[in-house]
Amino acid sequence: MLSRKGIDGALSLLVTIFLFNLVGCSEGQTNNEEAHAISWYPGFTMPELLAANVDIEKREDLAALLSKDWYASIDVANTRSAEEDAFSNCQEYFREATPKTRTLREHEMNAFVELAVMCRATELMVGAKTPRKSYIPEDILTASSPEKFPSEIAFETSKTESEKNRNDPLVKHWGDINKIREVNAVSPYAVDFYTMGGVQRLELVGRGDFDGDGVEDVLLSSRDSVDGGSYQHLRLFVLSVDADGDWRTIKSYQ
Repeated sequence: MLSRKGIDGALSLLVTIFLFNLVGCSEGQTNNEEAHAISWYPGFTMPELLAANVDIEKREDLAALLSKDWYASIDVANTRSAEEDAFSNCQEYFREATPKTRTLREHEMNAFVELAVMCRATELMVGAKTPRKSYIPEDILTASSPEKFPSEIAFETSKTESEKNRNDPLVKHWGDINKIREVNAVSPYAVDFYTMGGVQRLELVGRGDFDGDGVEDVLLSSRDSVDGGSYQHLRLFVLSVDADGDWRTIKSYQ
């Protein structure tokens, strides 16, 4: 028969074993979370832009996209190494593109912009960290987004207008610049915002800690078009939101 001291010792051993197993499970969950530190949405179109369609299930799959060939090569001008060149994948784009790089054929510019933006989105998600906390609301894109999102989201038609708005202390939010006349939810991940002169489709691309501060951020794209015109453009934004619900722009790709 065990003495009281023996019983206490056995109980202590059982508690120690239980806690050891509990910590081990917790560490296993953390490692699993690290493997899924990011998430992506239908707005992430990189897999569809490749020569061979691929399924993305984990971070390693994303990294592989950067070296895979696009559905077609794009002839461009004004690169780092030559007056004219051709880009076939994201790695070539990263290595040779400059702010002045343009397609040789005007009708290919929209396709080139889409490829460039999705390359940046892929790069950001590959490098994302595991967020320690998140203040992102359950519904990210809503009719009230223009009153919450930063002014950089606004659809501006000239550089002069953009500079003026950036220097105006009264301009803080997207809705301070673009007055939204209609909102149409295309899906849970994409919403059309109609202004007086055009439409912006905001779409969820991905989530993760993109700036390394431990707080979850969101990747959004904006497809801008003008009423009655041929102008179209695609932009990418990295946004974060704090505990007070205040959104800010971490980085943008215009």
